[in-house]
Amino acid sequence: MKALVVEDDSFYLRRVCEALSDFGIESVGVGSLHEAILQPFKEFDVIVVDVMLPNDPEKSGISNEAARGGFLSGLCLARVARAKNNACKIVFLTGGEFSGTVKEWAAANGCSYVSKDDGYHELKSMLHAIAPERMKRHSSVFIVHGHDERALLELKNFLQNVLGLPEPIVLREKPNGGRAIIEKFEDYAESVDVVFVLLTPDDAGRKITTDEDRRRARQNVIFEFGFFFGRIGRDTGKVIVLSKGGVELPSDIQGIAWISIDGGINAAGEEIRREMKALDIL
Repeated sequence: MKALVVEDDSFYLRRVCEALSDFGIESVGVGSLHEAILQPFKEFDVIVVDVMLPNDPEKSGISNEAARGGFLSGLCLARVARAKNNACKIVFLTGGEFSGTVKEWAAANGCSYVSKDDGYHELKSMLHAIAPERMKRHSSVFIVHGHDERALLELKNFLQNVLGLPEPIVLREKPNGGRAIIEKFEDYAESVDVVFVLLTPDDAGRKITTDEDRRRARQNVIFEFGFFFGRIGRDTGKVIVLSKGGVELPSDIQGIAWISIDGGINAAGEEIRREMKALDIL
């Protein structure tokens, strides 16, 4: 699948193109109506276009009246694109409310629209509806881990080389890009389909009133575990817990189902595969 992204906000344009790349979709990004008009529309399967775009009538050939002073430039582009490639799918973006004109045209022409406020996950859901098999092959997996390097490497190998999934997201392996750690985490967590949480006994802790030490997962692991429960939902089945060595679970989440990896990742492979199939990832 190849996408054309038309967005005048350069930062948002880059983020959308990066997200599409994470989804396994090749993209070309441009920042104005007249640049988009020059694109070979027959090469694109989908066009993701901001409804409001700057318009230079002399360069685009589209009058300011037709574009409503830029407020409907994206709709004008969609009309041109459909005239040149009737098979291409179109997804409209906006940072505000969609006008009735856009909604009516979208409904009449089988197009979709997504609010920028809904985030990249909603955009991915929309693209999944357009090309489900393509998106299925590029489902994004995030691994939350502690200090058990062997478990991490075994899980990555199993997901990539046995199940045939794209390389999982391991936060420390991704560039910081000038971001604080929490910002980097939030950015990469935005478009995730499924999360594996490696609860391994990396730390020791105990109550003040007792001398009995208990093996616990790293604090960052518990934090990220809770984040994804809130972000994705506990009952979606998309947060898969892999537990090792009798690690202590926080009392708030006791009773949840998890997969034991005491015998290693490969030994738990069929259980992991079963969970992924239930999620329609495989």
